[in-house]
Amino acid sequence: MILTVIGCAGSVPGPDAACSCYLLEHDGFRLLLDAGTGALGPLQRFADPRAIDAAVISHGHRDHCADLVPLAYIRHHRGPSPRLPVIAPAEETAPPGYEYAFDWRAPALCTLGPFTIETAPVRHSVPALAVRVTAGGRTLTYSGDTGECSELLESARDADIFLCEAAASVQTPGAAETHLTPAQAGDVAKQAAAGHLVLTHLRPWADTAAALNEARQSYDGPITLATPGLRLIA
Repeated sequence: MILTVIGCAGSVPGPDAACSCYLLEHDGFRLLLDAGTGALGPLQRFADPRAIDAAVISHGHRDHCADLVPLAYIRHHRGPSPRLPVIAPAEETAPPGYEYAFDWRAPALCTLGPFTIETAPVRHSVPALAVRVTAGGRTLTYSGDTGECSELLESARDADIFLCEAAASVQTPGAAETHLTPAQAGDVAKQAAAGHLVLTHLRPWADTAAALNEARQSYDGPITLATPGLRLIA
């Protein structure tokens, strides 16, 4: 299972990074985790948008789903493309006017291509999901956006890669309730016995070196900072 970071900026795009979007590949199947603001451009460096086989959207905030619309547009206008299976929180619906482009599905334990996908509701300001993906005997857990909760811990249990947000690396009103600090991300990784922590969703003005140092106070396993184009093999 190959993870490619397409976009990793929190809340708004940065000068060098689109918002949350991650590509998982295994046995020729391409799965998107989120499609945040600005992600379609850099996605095209790594995959033809028409070759995306399915997507999971963690929640309905624009920095996680806004580029579903341009994704649908390019798939439609560059040639016939099948409806894209999209798993999203049950409260969310396909973008208005683009229902034709998506096979919209409520979260459930399911198989898409070689991937087994499990979701768990997590703590955020809107209904949101953590996503656990398994293929080839390896597991990646993606936190989505969340504050601390038992559901996130269980979703990350024994994951080979734990792709975890740390947007509360910057003090923002209300962030402590709905986002993780780097130290909290590290603590969840430690408690879950995750094999590799990948910090993501830092806001563009965050001090990345400080975030990494903070996470290392909680977790002594390997830690990587998500950057556009980063590729990891789970």
